[in-house]
Amino acid sequence: MLRNTSTIVLSISKRGLSTSSVLRGKPGCALVPPVHHLVKIDKAKLSPRFPGLKYDKEDIRSPAYRPENTHQDRVQEHYLNSLQSDLMLINYSHEAKTEKGLKKRTWDVTKSPYHVNRPLRRPQGPEGQQPDIHPIIWNNIPSIESIILNCYVSDSRDNELLAISALLQLQQITGCKPSIIYSKSNVPNWKIRSGRQMGAKIKLTGLPMHQFLSTLSEIVLPRIRKYRGIKATSGDSLGNISLGLTASDVKFFPEIDANQDLWPKIFGFNITINTTAETDERARTLISGFQLPFDLETSKKES
Repeated sequence: MLRNTSTIVLSISKRGLSTSSVLRGKPGCALVPPVHHLVKIDKAKLSPRFPGLKYDKEDIRSPAYRPENTHQDRVQEHYLNSLQSDLMLINYSHEAKTEKGLKKRTWDVTKSPYHVNRPLRRPQGPEGQQPDIHPIIWNNIPSIESIILNCYVSDSRDNELLAISALLQLQQITGCKPSIIYSKSNVPNWKIRSGRQMGAKIKLTGLPMHQFLSTLSEIVLPRIRKYRGIKATSGDSLGNISLGLTASDVKFFPEIDANQDLWPKIFGFNITINTTAETDERARTLISGFQLPFDLETSKKES
């Protein structure tokens, strides 16, 4: 029995499996944690089949390639070639300085030691904090960032299919996929439950935004009777302008006008134009350069 155990120990030591390394101060296992589970491995690229999957998405030979700039952007070229220089010339001033906006105020520590850790006070006056207004220079020219379309259907509280119809309407007009608006609270008096579909919205940028802007200014608004323009009071004092279109105005979009039989019910929606302008006056000057009129006379009479 002793001979058998001795032969086993000798065989283990010959194979390098002896535990004597632990006694010498050498660890028996690796102290470095494994990282193989942190490295993402695309198994499709490991396969010898389908060599097209090994190309990058930016390569035209890849099946995941999506072309972006397929033709010229007429609205973007109009802004870069003519409108950008005109905006800088209109808003430029030699003596312009940065106008400091209202900010939160600090406490006077000398009056009381308890003012040291107090939070900042609200700005003086009825208004809240306001950003600083910088003078327009070559790298601060206003531009349109995005256009948001919001179609809220109040009748969808009784019929959720109307919200889907509003989503398809925005998709038909813009050519992009909108997202559904869900109600966030329960209001029993208005028959609204949380999580119910109440409409659709979409954010346009780039070429789809420019196409929608040109369609709105060249086709839709000129066909609306007695349209005086966007109200001058529609800004939010931060350079964002909003306007609304009724159901009768939406019919003038060529995507809806060509197939009115397919749209038994049409919904109006709100349009919010987000710009990089720091004031509403600069935003109105920018948007008017894209042939969107403003009704300044009516706003003066109302004020």
